[in-house]
Amino acid sequence: MAFDEESLRQVSALAGAVLGQDDLHSTLVKVTRIAVGTFATCHGASLTTYQDGGPSVAAAADDWSRALDELQYEEREGPCLDAVRTGNVYRVRDLAHDSRWPFYTARATRLGARSMVSLPLSSEGKSVGALNLYSREPEQFDAEAVSLGELMAAQAGIALQVAASFFRHRDLARQMQEALASRARIEQAKGVLMGTRGCSDDEAFALLVQLSQSTNRKLRDVAEALIESTRQQR
Repeated sequence: MAFDEESLRQVSALAGAVLGQDDLHSTLVKVTRIAVGTFATCHGASLTTYQDGGPSVAAAADDWSRALDELQYEEREGPCLDAVRTGNVYRVRDLAHDSRWPFYTARATRLGARSMVSLPLSSEGKSVGALNLYSREPEQFDAEAVSLGELMAAQAGIALQVAASFFRHRDLARQMQEALASRARIEQAKGVLMGTRGCSDDEAFALLVQLSQSTNRKLRDVAEALIESTRQQR
């Protein structure tokens, strides 16, 4: 099946979504907004993932999409839950006339949703969530839209995996840099104490720890204050 150039451009944009965002949540929100922009008939999109054994909205293009997801969790039924559970695509042509999830569809219709499609997301061969596309009009996701949605869900699954790994490693690198910086300042503060009090390395460290505990401040903050105080006295 052939897709128009603009649709393919939007799908390919998912690959670069990670690079332009500051954190994982921002990346996932970007994914949902790209999804909305890909389909002329799509008015909302969301990503459902499972955390701590239960479903949650990882990201949504807007509050309307988030509410439609959360209704499924409340009712414990709905297309996105089944998409995650079975790994199959679920298309709802008209929420007002679909009997598969009667409690959910009745409430979703009252919120203004009329058609939707839920597409499973997979990572390393495992189902990890679902991409949900919503429309305020019935019969808005035809076979071609579903095929394009499957392509987008595949790219979204890769983007989710890459983003999680990227931000996890970035945060770890930042923590290591902060730890090294703290270590350097503590070593400098120990040198100040050893020079002014004529104490040993271990004794200087013990003094810093004692001051940290007595003032309820972090060891690095105590070291920074000592270094700054010594600098001002010169």
